[in-house]
Amino acid sequence: MKFSLENLFDLKQVIRQLATGLERLRFEDNFEGFQVTVVIPAGSEFKLRNQLKFIPSKYIVLFQQGNGLITAGDSQWTSDFLYMTNHGAAEVTVKLQFLK
Repeated sequence: MKFSLENLFDLKQVIRQLATGLERLRFEDNFEGFQVTVVIPAGSEFKLRNQLKFIPSKYIVLFQQGNGLITAGDSQWTSDFLYMTNHGAAEVTVKLQFLK
């Protein structure tokens, strides 16, 4: 949720705009990062493009469907690509949030 305060002229308008904006704030709006949903085959490392201008230092598994253990891959994360590994015996669909 993005909102602008530049065109507001009194405190009452500012408070109303802030209250509305803060009520609609989503989890991912609080962090510099990106969210992606991928399917990772069983027992393999998955390469995905880094959508940030820096190398993230953290990730959160937001959703997972399938029986697997998803971790950062063995390959080094770079400014171009990130790597995640499925250590399970089944394909997994996972939604990840990468963070600074």
